[in-house]
Amino acid sequence: MAEGSWGNCKSCRYFASGNANPSDNETQRCMQSELSEFDLKVSGASGCNAFEARTGIGPQQYQEPAQPAH
Repeated sequence: MAEGSWGNCKSCRYFASGNANPSDNETQRCMQSELSEFDLKVSGASGCNAFEARTGIGPQQYQEPAQPAH
């Protein structure tokens, strides 16, 4: 998988939403080429490190989730 920036799915170009402003609760397919074969469904609040901003969305700051303590 390509290394990108971490971000929420609702603002990612790979989130298969026709909605101009997807919500945290909206669920759609992830269309990232290396994941699309799995028919992965994600919520707008989900996130990953292959994030690429949707067209028309300016730079946004995201905080990566905390890593569990070992």
